[in-house]
Amino acid sequence: MSSPEQQLAPPVPEPLPATPDLLTGAAPSGTVERTPTGRWPGTPRPSRLLADGVKSALAQPVATATAALVVAIVCLVVFATTGQSAAAERAVMDRIDGAGTRLVTAFDQSGNAHMQARGVEDLARLDSVSWAFALGSVTDVRNADTGGLSPGVALRPLFGGLPPALEVITGRAPREGEAVVGVDAARTLGLADGVGIVTDGPRSWPVVGVYEAAGPLASLSSGVLVPSPTTPLPPSGPGTSAGAAPPVEARYLYAMATDVGAVDPLAAALPAVVPAAEPRQITVETPDGALALREVVAGELGASSRQLMAVVLGVGLALITITMLGAVAGRRRDFGRRRALGATRTAIIVLVLVQTGAAALAGVVLGVGGGLAVVHRLTGNLPDPTFTAGVATLAVLIALAGAVPPALAAAHRDPVRILRVP
Repeated sequence: MSSPEQQLAPPVPEPLPATPDLLTGAAPSGTVERTPTGRWPGTPRPSRLLADGVKSALAQPVATATAALVVAIVCLVVFATTGQSAAAERAVMDRIDGAGTRLVTAFDQSGNAHMQARGVEDLARLDSVSWAFALGSVTDVRNADTGGLSPGVALRPLFGGLPPALEVITGRAPREGEAVVGVDAARTLGLADGVGIVTDGPRSWPVVGVYEAAGPLASLSSGVLVPSPTTPLPPSGPGTSAGAAPPVEARYLYAMATDVGAVDPLAAALPAVVPAAEPRQITVETPDGALALREVVAGELGASSRQLMAVVLGVGLALITITMLGAVAGRRRDFGRRRALGATRTAIIVLVLVQTGAAALAGVVLGVGGGLAVVHRLTGNLPDPTFTAGVATLAVLIALAGAVPPALAAAHRDPVRILRVP
């Protein structure tokens, strides 16, 4: 074809861009497809990313050991200072609790309430009650071996069993119908060995042991207790009627709450749980003075400890940030190479945080173990388990928080400028 004809020929149309096959659903050429698992190509698996972070921590022993050492020192300082205060606070709280901060007492002072002794069994089944027992009306008894010449002491029926607060120190625990005397009553009756008989004249009870009462129940050391049934015995003998016997009554009821927070709900529910003819006549007492003292002591001891711990954790945060900044600066070419090969900023941040977390866990194990040993050596007590777990958790969180600025700096650096050869 001549040149003029070539010039007049229409231009050849350019090929159309690739379009997806509507029948097969194939993606157009030049586009990126997701993997069968739904991830974009180049996105690392979480497990591999975590493994890579641990390998990075092992590949930088100096930076990892430095971060772990900082975390361990933070834990040691917290335990050596705040930990001692926490152990002392726990010991003081235990002593205050031993003085009766959880003991709720109900009594029928006038005798008109007619509390039924069987209510102690219902009370002991409550989830907020550790143990409960009740005492009946008093009877004056003497040592039967002295012919009634010994001084008299108070004997009370015991309903609900001997509580843990009354410890048998001589002899054995009494069965139903047997008597156990307090240490003060044993001296008064001349029954220090815990063997003998006490009598009120018509009735007698064998003595099988001596108990000691302390704390809020210390006044019971001057009396005699006899375990008794909470339900009336059926009438027997000639001339007895078949009518129902009156219920067994209790004058005093003691209940130990499981914790301090359960004292007020237990005191409010107690009159409804214990059956009585006149529930309004039941007087319920709670250790308000001991509870107020407990709150004051806990507040005074805890305030200074929290302030000191905040300072120590703040210093630890600064040191970990500086340490991780140095570690990131030493790996800037590695991070730049990863970014140039397609690693996302999120992946870089996770790598730095995983490396810091691995170092922090090692430091926590070392620091908490050493801190507990130091506290036990200095005070003879250990802090509360919740305090120990809280310190370990805070140390790890502080380490991760200190690694966030270096991680962000590493993720937002220009990989081209880092890898440029001068």
